[in-house]
Amino acid sequence: MTKEERKEYIKKYYEANKEKIVDYMKEYQKKNKERKQEYDKKYREENLEKVRAVKKKYREENIEKVKTMQKKYREENPEKMRALRKKWKAEHKDHVNADTARRRAQKVKATPKWFDQERLQIEALYEKARELNLEVDHVVPMRSKKVCGLHTWANLQLLDKTLNSSKNNRHWPDMP
Repeated sequence: MTKEERKEYIKKYYEANKEKIVDYMKEYQKKNKERKQEYDKKYREENLEKVRAVKKKYREENIEKVKTMQKKYREENPEKMRALRKKWKAEHKDHVNADTARRRAQKVKATPKWFDQERLQIEALYEKARELNLEVDHVVPMRSKKVCGLHTWANLQLLDKTLNSSKNNRHWPDMP
């Protein structure tokens, strides 16, 4: 039997016995879970670039499915996500500081000259947010590729922390 004939034979056999083979493989993987995990880990280490390319291609082809799965995971595991963000912030203080500085500068640019008239109202809003364990959110984000909202009383609202972080400068009223 030549190589091509063998490939054709295997292909036909698989098509004819697909359910049987799939069931066998599932059972085998259950019985040999540690062995499979070890093999998978070794394979990933030896083929890192190939694995990354396959994952990237999958994400690009299934972007909505991946986003849905990620959102579901974040909603089901808020404590894990909070711990991951806290860990990331501790490990990347330079990024956090740079982002805070950019936000502060943007806030200054987005503050109109007549802001002093609203300062007391806004300070009271921030105090109320601390009391209620909420965040003060800019309805129209100050930092976005499409729009720059102002740091004014009319552009502020109180939101839950998770809702505010999920908004992520991508949603606002009358969004283009």
